[in-house]
Amino acid sequence: MGILCKSRVLVAALLLLLMTGSALCQALAGFAAKLQKIDVLLNQGDNQQALRLLQELPEEGLHFDQKLWRMARLQYEMGRIAASDQDSMMFYQRAEKFARSAIANNPDSGEGYKWLAIALGAQTKESDTQAQIRLAREVKENIEKAIALAPEDDIAYLVLSRWHYKVSALGFMSRTITSIVYGGLPEASLSEAEKLLWRAIALRDRIAHRYNLAKVYERMDRRVDAKMQLQKALLLAVTFQEEAEAQQKCRDKLKEWQ
Repeated sequence: MGILCKSRVLVAALLLLLMTGSALCQALAGFAAKLQKIDVLLNQGDNQQALRLLQELPEEGLHFDQKLWRMARLQYEMGRIAASDQDSMMFYQRAEKFARSAIANNPDSGEGYKWLAIALGAQTKESDTQAQIRLAREVKENIEKAIALAPEDDIAYLVLSRWHYKVSALGFMSRTITSIVYGGLPEASLSEAEKLLWRAIALRDRIAHRYNLAKVYERMDRRVDAKMQLQKALLLAVTFQEEAEAQQKCRDKLKEWQ
């Protein structure tokens, strides 16, 4: 093969490589744009539209976990607004399955662990005592993994703070019985819940963080501090649908304390 012919082959190969790379870049940009749109829809509570876009995403590939954990979030959101406790449980269990799949697909991403913790925590409301203990252990284990992998995720700190808030509410007798019958739970405290929420606020100030901090202060009998957090929560913008409900609870609580 002559030098000219070899040069033409090389140029053709380079052009093909450039075209392939350009197409790949465009595909990735389109994928990222669709994920961003899905996140906006989920934040707005438009679950059906988010589902439609999620179903359009590929069922495999390098970033498949991005679809899976968003499906877990979608199922959780559907469970929050379900018509019955039974339906809610069904959605939360689906959320758990998607989150576990996301972890299996990409064990180095914090999102799968975070949404697994959220899905498991949601199931405790309709579970018996033994299941509640098992779920509580798993929630803490998974949300701590999420924080280790994504230490700048403010929502992960919120989830762990809520774990401390709920578990610390167990009285001495309940904890003793739990320890004897079911092997007990890790230690939890309101002071740790407070610290975690201030860490979350430092990362991003949200209604959810302020509202939950107010709940912690109320349990600590620090009503002045609690009122201050409720008032601050009313000044913030809603960043996801659950916060709209939290903001209304802030208004209701402040009226109650007038």
